[in-house]
Amino acid sequence: MSGYIAFIKKEFTENMKNYRFLILFAVFLIFGIMSAFLAKFTPEILSALAADMEMTSEPVALDAWKQFYKNISGVGFSAFIILFGSCLSNEYSKGTLVLMVTKGLSRKAVILAKYTAAAALMTISYWIGYAAAYGYTALLWNDNHLSNVAFAAVSLWIVGFLYLSILMIGCVIFRQTFTSILFTGGIVAIISLLGMIEPIAKFNPFILTSKNIDLISGEAVPAEFMIPAVISIALSILGVLTAIRLFNKKQL
Repeated sequence: MSGYIAFIKKEFTENMKNYRFLILFAVFLIFGIMSAFLAKFTPEILSALAADMEMTSEPVALDAWKQFYKNISGVGFSAFIILFGSCLSNEYSKGTLVLMVTKGLSRKAVILAKYTAAAALMTISYWIGYAAAYGYTALLWNDNHLSNVAFAAVSLWIVGFLYLSILMIGCVIFRQTFTSILFTGGIVAIISLLGMIEPIAKFNPFILTSKNIDLISGEAVPAEFMIPAVISIALSILGVLTAIRLFNKKQL
């Protein structure tokens, strides 16, 4: 336990020094702020650029949340995966893992500490971005009474843990950062493709990223998200356990 805590401290310090956290925080915060502004003022910008272009409808608060979930589930989580794709490859190249393991640090503690630190930094960044989106949406639209906004945000947040667990498996299997990221992208793509198979689509974790707006607009109900959320959490735990098992057998 002491080794786990010490390694977590090392991870937090390292992620601050190499600007991983600062970059991730900035990405999520910018998307949180810009989502509302883009939804509100894009029609005016387009009208200014093209005088003959006329918008058929006024933007509403729901448009801001469309921007937010699109940006976070796409670019936001992609940035997260890219930033932490080197969490083990750097250790491999420097040879620090061999030194720490020979001094008594358990391999299990290494994986758990890296996962915990990355998950904590993602959580902070995500919810700060959400708070910014919520605040600016409320500021720009007086009528902002939308249902299940927080529940939709929690659903997307859960997917972040699943992506991270897949990334940890990739980082254990492959020593190169690019290969680990490619592995993660491939597994995520397979999960999304499985969402097209009707019998299992309603259980697919991909629902948590693709139907957020349906939930906020009232076209979907929270009950539809419960099973995919439980499956996503279970897969996240399984992913971490798999990464630990593989790392225990890996030659450093």
